[in-house]
Amino acid sequence: MHTKKLFLWVLAVSTCIRMLFARIVPITGDEAYFIVWAKHLNWGYYEHPPMIGWVMWLFSFFGNDIFIYRIFPLIVIPLIAVMIVRLLMEVDGDKAFLCGAIFLLSPVSVLNVLSVNDVPLIFFTFLSGVFFYRTLKSSRTFDAILSGVFFGCAFLSKYFAVLYGMALFIFCMMLRDKKVWKTFALFVMSSLPLIFINIAWNYQHCWLNVMFNLFYRNKEMHVDLSSMIVYLIEQVFLMTPALAVSFFKDKLFFNVHKKGNVFWYCFIIPFFFFFCLSLIKNVGLHWMVSFYPFFFLIIVSLPLNVLDKALRHCFYLAMLIMIIVVFVVAMPVETFRGLKKYPQIIMFLRPAELCEVVEKNLDGRIPASTGYTETSVLSYHCRKDFVLFGSLSRSGRYYDYVTDFRDFDGKNFLIVSLNEKDIEKFVIYFQNVSVKIVEIMGAKFYLINGNHFIFNNYRDFYLRKISSMYYTPVRFLPAGRNFFMERYFSR
Repeated sequence: MHTKKLFLWVLAVSTCIRMLFARIVPITGDEAYFIVWAKHLNWGYYEHPPMIGWVMWLFSFFGNDIFIYRIFPLIVIPLIAVMIVRLLMEVDGDKAFLCGAIFLLSPVSVLNVLSVNDVPLIFFTFLSGVFFYRTLKSSRTFDAILSGVFFGCAFLSKYFAVLYGMALFIFCMMLRDKKVWKTFALFVMSSLPLIFINIAWNYQHCWLNVMFNLFYRNKEMHVDLSSMIVYLIEQVFLMTPALAVSFFKDKLFFNVHKKGNVFWYCFIIPFFFFFCLSLIKNVGLHWMVSFYPFFFLIIVSLPLNVLDKALRHCFYLAMLIMIIVVFVVAMPVETFRGLKKYPQIIMFLRPAELCEVVEKNLDGRIPASTGYTETSVLSYHCRKDFVLFGSLSRSGRYYDYVTDFRDFDGKNFLIVSLNEKDIEKFVIYFQNVSVKIVEIMGAKFYLINGNHFIFNNYRDFYLRKISSMYYTPVRFLPAGRNFFMERYFSR
């Protein structure tokens, strides 16, 4: 089959598979949480920079179904594939279409259907790399500026974009070319206005993005060789085994490096950074995904027969992934009864039953839940704004920003909990508490009726603890306002 026709067939098939996944896979906790972000449009948010919140806000105008939000990743992956082909056409037309097809059938693309912040990161990082490459070829100032602007957008998506910027810096150092350094200078300057948005927001919000990503989520780091092994296995999966052989055995990419390929640096620098990090921390499967489009650019240097073989292997792997996903989603819910998180699984897979129970017992009470995942998912499915109540988790703390508990003083709550121990914790925050245990398909949910909320107790015992854990000003950085302290503890 002609490679162009083959690419178009693969584009159609992979898009259908991904549309199927986007339709049948239940909404995730992060997606539901980002929808909350979209409802409260802001220049910044707690865990990450704001780009995904802005994207979700734009798509919210077309509907509130999760499939609508997932149109974004459904569009991004084919666009990247087309750009891969266009870039590689000048090298070899047949190889260009094969590389694009391999990318489309790789796990990086097939599983990329969730509307999370990795999607704008992969999109804008790749766009930035493409225009930086074009600048090296054409020396056009406008391309360098666009590269910087897209890098700024990537930075506003997720801080992993810094690794891409580091890769370009190392590339410039290795080339030692004044024209390349000029391009890099334009790249940096044009990205600064967007980066400044995030810096300004952090200055006024206790540097929450920085603290969360550098400190709060890294307290449990310790040396563990097993996590390094897991990381390498993950990369073999993302590359696909056929191409991983060339990476680890044939040392292909060190040969590419000798040719001064900027895309090699954009992939290999993040790859080795995460490899080193995996020695002391578990590295998520998705962390490296944003840099993989560069990987599918540099495989063009492989022989045509190797690429052809890799494409066939990718097809088999994509079919296997599709079978597994469909099988798991189609399994009876009771299959998971023995799992510790079975109640949470019921919440994801049978939300209508739980929302019906909540509606029957609400009776004018303020709906709440005890974890950011539960709060976000219930808000989405029940079409009500749930309050995050009593959580000490480092995640989901944007609810601190959108919720003012002073407004609830003296009011009644209905707290949906998946943990029986929460009942004792919340007694001191209400004049009296009653509990109703509801069972849905064998999963127990605790509906805690808290009557007459005592704000002063909640502030003194809970909010004060949260302020010391997450809203203490950073000594080594200049700080502006502290909304949490101003709201609850100002005189």
